[in-house]
Amino acid sequence: MVYFVVGLGGTIGSIVRYFLDELISRTFLPPSSGILLVNLSGCFMIGFFLSLNSERFSPLVRIGFATGFIGSFTTFSTFSVKVLELFKNWGLQTSAIYTLLTIIGGYCFVHLGHSLAAKIEKG
Repeated sequence: MVYFVVGLGGTIGSIVRYFLDELISRTFLPPSSGILLVNLSGCFMIGFFLSLNSERFSPLVRIGFATGFIGSFTTFSTFSVKVLELFKNWGLQTSAIYTLLTIIGGYCFVHLGHSLAAKIEKG
């Protein structure tokens, strides 16, 4: 049942993300503002939801919403929660290192994947 609610939440979250990104991108806002607004709103939602008393919702609702819906709505929110947990448990230095490794490493791996695909396409 857990996998079902995570999958259902994930399906809905990804559809909502796509819809909002398309809707926002068609406005006068600059490029990528749709994803930025989705990421920021997802961070707010996961921070708010996970800070509520855990007895308000069943464990299935919590995991379906937090991991399923929000997790596919924006993975950036999950990253942000992990940084906050690291900061609380290990301090500023560890959370800063994790943040830099994630951002710089993410960029490097996207670039690496792009370069590899370009080489394969060229033959």
